Amino acid sequence: MTSGLEKIKENLGKNIRKYRKILKLTQFELGIQMDVTEDYIQALETGRRTPSAKILGKLADTLKVEPYELLK
Repeated sequence: MTSGLEKIKENLGKNIRKYRKILKLTQFELGIQMDVTEDYIQALETGRRTPSAKILGKLADTLKVEPYELLK
């Protein structure tokens, strides 16, 4: 059974990838726009990392969505 946090991280990763692809950005390009590494973006998309509130806001701004859209 998946814990609540694991489910959130899974959904977050899927949504980051979804909105990144809609904008036709690579992980590298998204990382550059956010001033983080490509490895960090990959870790978020695979659920290995959990972003801070600041990074979540920056992700939402960069991907042109509201923060809650990344978490649902």
